[in-house]
Amino acid sequence: MSKRLTIHLFVALVLIGFYAASNNALLQQQNTAGQTGRSNSGIWNLPPVALLAVAGEFKGLMADYLTMEAGAQLGTELARKPEGGFRVVKKQYDWPSIHRIFVASQTLDPSFAQTYIVAQGWLPWEPANMVPETQEIVKIAAKNRPWDWQPYHSMGFNAYYFQNRHGEAGKLFLEAAKIPNAPPFLPILGARLAQKGGETETAIVIMKSMLVDKNPEEPGYTDMVDRLHALEGVLVIEQAANSYEKSTGRKPSSLAELTASGTLAAMPPNPYNLDYCMDAAGVIYFDNPDCQSSPPDKSNQQQR
Repeated sequence: MSKRLTIHLFVALVLIGFYAASNNALLQQQNTAGQTGRSNSGIWNLPPVALLAVAGEFKGLMADYLTMEAGAQLGTELARKPEGGFRVVKKQYDWPSIHRIFVASQTLDPSFAQTYIVAQGWLPWEPANMVPETQEIVKIAAKNRPWDWQPYHSMGFNAYYFQNRHGEAGKLFLEAAKIPNAPPFLPILGARLAQKGGETETAIVIMKSMLVDKNPEEPGYTDMVDRLHALEGVLVIEQAANSYEKSTGRKPSSLAELTASGTLAAMPPNPYNLDYCMDAAGVIYFDNPDCQSSPPDKSNQQQR
């Protein structure tokens, strides 16, 4: 028997063993609890050291199997009606168990893309609501897939959409924008959210570092330069507002107070040909001249 055939037979036996163990645990769980959901027992509950030892040189194959197992536990289930046809069965998901499957898969192969993609598609949403757990899975993917901009983009989306952390989301989008082949909108969006979350100086530093390696002929270069200059203008105003508060003991009620008091000699130029604006919370905007009367629309911010 050739060495290649021996390896193939071993792989087949391992996968059959994994399937048999999971299926047996599933039957036991259904018989004892009468649940329609899948089992919460399986090889994914093994400690990472034991899991790696069992997998041996077939870590990638086992990671594939576990991700397929997670997919098998998710999705819609159909049941045949006595009178004919089918009906949708509302499944009861064991989210902690499903999360452990993703973790086990990533333990075996931390660079496997499908693990974080499927986890992102399910775990942070209702009814699972496992946003921190999802962030940890995607963070590991980002570390082990330095060529892939999407993990950072996913983390940025989760921080913005689920956690309302605009500054953190902006920094994550900017990290994604550093990776080759990332969409050109990411640095613009990242800088906007970082500034909105109080990370103006951080956004400026990252934007400058990104522009150093960019060709001025590349698509989006001019937009990045404009956004950088707008952020620099915002930073000048923010620093003047802080200085005004220190000297007077109160925040300025308008930007006009900064120039009238001499704290700011003149408003910095805005590349978007709009007036800077400060809302009631003291946040400076470079693209919303009516921010005092109507807060900027969130959907518009996402597109910027």
